[in-house]
Amino acid sequence: MKELYCKGCGARIQTEDNTLPGYVSEKIMASFKPSNMICQRCFRIRHYNEVYPYTVSNKDYVKVIEKIKEEDALIVKIVDIFDFSGSFVPAIKTLTGNEDVLLVGNKMDLLPKNVKPKKIINWLKLMLASQGFTVLDSILVSAKYGDNFDELWSLIKKYKGKRNVYIVGCSNVGKSKIVNQILKRYLGEPADILTVSISPQTTIGLIGFPLVDGSIIYDTPGVINKHQYMHYLTRPSYKLTVPRKEIKPLIFQLYEGQTLYFGGLARLDIISGETGDKISLITYFANTLNIHRTKTSRADELYRTKKYTLLSPPFSPDEDTPKWVYHEFRIRDNQKYDIVFSGLGFVTLRAPFHIRAYAPFVVGVYTRLAII
Repeated sequence: MKELYCKGCGARIQTEDNTLPGYVSEKIMASFKPSNMICQRCFRIRHYNEVYPYTVSNKDYVKVIEKIKEEDALIVKIVDIFDFSGSFVPAIKTLTGNEDVLLVGNKMDLLPKNVKPKKIINWLKLMLASQGFTVLDSILVSAKYGDNFDELWSLIKKYKGKRNVYIVGCSNVGKSKIVNQILKRYLGEPADILTVSISPQTTIGLIGFPLVDGSIIYDTPGVINKHQYMHYLTRPSYKLTVPRKEIKPLIFQLYEGQTLYFGGLARLDIISGETGDKISLITYFANTLNIHRTKTSRADELYRTKKYTLLSPPFSPDEDTPKWVYHEFRIRDNQKYDIVFSGLGFVTLRAPFHIRAYAPFVVGVYTRLAII
């Protein structure tokens, strides 16, 4: 019998093991058309919002990469504008063997409305130049609301010629949502086909959809970036860290010897600021994440006594995050910088400053020129 693949996640359809992706009971197999087949995992994610964690093995991901390497294709690389540092994979050209890359910054709807898209595009170009990474073009979109999709579709058609298109990127940058928007808007699909959720690696395998010119657009499994918080939190905690709507920046005036806690997930200590005794900073995190100010001299005791309550998430020792380490940043020029906690958020402040940023040792903490 010809192998069948789930239309929602790309897993191979199987009837043997209901704990693995692709499972469909034999009764369901007999009643569904192969072209509309979705697995039990996708059905329960879509209709019951259940969590089915699964990690694509290195072996399976290599198969995906090898498939792309066989072609001269257009790579549409998706990054999360809110977490550019954590979602950008500079090795994508080497991995796929393709030089033609279109960069798409998704989740523009999360940024404050007064931020001009042109400024973000210019910032993206600076970040790409710093990585030595060249692209055919760049565009900002919102897969949630469909913003700028006509422009995106025009760019894809402009650069792909008759080639296939691969949508690639890290987990949870919105690849499947983008493909769903394209299928509904330009290929006549009446509803979402691909399964989407906030859990990483919902997409298991390559899922291809034919275009009118005979080429194919593929959704691909997300690249796992272990430096992001999503891989170390339970679903209830993770949901509080994920922005769902426009972020409301918070402004703090902090003096030397003061500390900010971001839930119980990260910490920022002010050692010295731009005027010698205080520093003005703006925080960009999910509106549902509690930010608490305290004296640095009290910070360790507060963490010990108030973790899981005042300083949450996390909510219990059962989801204890890995050991924390600090990253020290001392910058002496007069430019604005972001301190980024990968997959959580960022803080904007103007140099000169001397700070310490604490986070679990597995989480990426970076400094970069300010995006806003």
